[in-house]
Amino acid sequence: MQQFLINEFGKNLGNKIYSIQQKELQTILAFAIGKSSNQLKTLEKTILPRIVLYKALQKELEDQKKAYDTVEKYMFIIVGRKINKQYLAFESIPGFFYIFRKIMIGTISRSDNWITEVIKNDSVSVEYNITKCLWYDACKENNCLELCKIFCDTDHVIYDSMKKIEFIRKGTLGTGHKCCDFCFLNKKKC
Repeated sequence: MQQFLINEFGKNLGNKIYSIQQKELQTILAFAIGKSSNQLKTLEKTILPRIVLYKALQKELEDQKKAYDTVEKYMFIIVGRKINKQYLAFESIPGFFYIFRKIMIGTISRSDNWITEVIKNDSVSVEYNITKCLWYDACKENNCLELCKIFCDTDHVIYDSMKKIEFIRKGTLGTGHKCCDFCFLNKKKC
């Protein structure tokens, strides 16, 4: 994140924003009460650093749109593309869709970061709805619900360019829908 900020704003301002972000992160973590140890880990490593970055950018730049656009760029280019490259590399493994399904279902069923309903899980598709989400809740609790859309849209950066899977989504909690729907189709079976 620090290097991204330096690239975006130059060394002085980039380091200043990063310093503010790091200091505020420690403060906001102290207010993350009533969460499980797994949720606290996700908040500390994934969600809150980006929320605090957004708030630090708003404060320093005095421009909410610029702050939003910067976090969006960070999430899409740095976070989303990195995960996408990992999945693209794994697509060459024989039986990739089977492994992908197991990872997805295992992740959502073992984590209390979501409340999830599995709709379908077979060789053709894996589909599930998330009706409660830690990312959404954290954005709401920190008065930046608009930021959740970036987190949701990052899924498209991660999955849309995959060759063996088609990712379909109709809506997310972060865009005002009643759930985040995930549908991954096995392109070999469609």
